[in-house]
Amino acid sequence: MDSLKHRYRTAIWILAIVAPIAVFFQYNVPPAANLGVLRDRVPQTFGDWIMTAEHEPGPLEIEILETKAILTRSYSCGGETDVDLSIVYAANNRRVAHPPEICYKGSGWSVEGKSVSEFAVGGHPFRANRLLLRKSGRRLLVLYWYKAGPAYHASYLKMQWGTIWYQLTLRSSSSALLRASAQSAGPDDDSRVFALLEGFTALALPSISAALP
Repeated sequence: MDSLKHRYRTAIWILAIVAPIAVFFQYNVPPAANLGVLRDRVPQTFGDWIMTAEHEPGPLEIEILETKAILTRSYSCGGETDVDLSIVYAANNRRVAHPPEICYKGSGWSVEGKSVSEFAVGGHPFRANRLLLRKSGRRLLVLYWYKAGPAYHASYLKMQWGTIWYQLTLRSSSSALLRASAQSAGPDDDSRVFALLEGFTALALPSISAALP
């Protein structure tokens, strides 16, 4: 009997601690960053890569990501394949960073392959997710990763837990979904395009990190 009472008391204490935290994360959701802030902070050039266009987010993307703070730009570098850079950012709202497969599937793309890419950024190991997408004969290759506070993750769950931890410790808990994408001419072109995306990411990420505190 005493053991049962002890378990009940323990359960009540756990609920007393967890419930306020759950309520906080469910309802205390600050607004996402203003799109104008992203435009001002994210560079229009990365080395020889120059911005050639900026694209407004579509209604489906806004609905799924629950924010209009979605910056998507096209960058060009001589005769290289153009690269699209997309950043979804919020200062303290981890819910803006969803796996991008959701948006792509909603836009009619089919996911033909997914893996993890490992390469160096600033001399340090870096991991990003790879996607191979197809739609109406088109072939789109994507690298994407998440930001939680100052850290980057390929894992969605690690990003979520990282953001929660930074919030609990009262530190900067900014969240972001970042992706770089480019068209591939066919299966024989995939390796070149993924290498291009990795090179672009390695070049651009230090400047992007400085722009997204």
